[in-house]
Amino acid sequence: MQKFSFTVDVVTADGISIGAVREALTRAVETTGDHRAVVFAGQTEISEHGMKVWAKRCAGISLAAPKPVRKPRVKKEEASAETVA
Repeated sequence: MQKFSFTVDVVTADGISIGAVREALTRAVETTGDHRAVVFAGQTEISEHGMKVWAKRCAGISLAAPKPVRKPRVKKEEASAETVA
């Protein structure tokens, strides 16, 4: 026999119906395999920073604000040649 395990993360600012999610997951796998169990593993509060870290590591998306565009640097040789002329 082989056992397959999956982890499902649901992140939301609002609450969810744990029973409804469990029921939907159970229906999704009810025709797969001889035995199955869908179990609620817990709930944790995460900060805004924690949300950004989770999104990047687990979901592969970046929620960080884009960095400002940097101005190109002028080489010292070009700058001194312009001031002499």
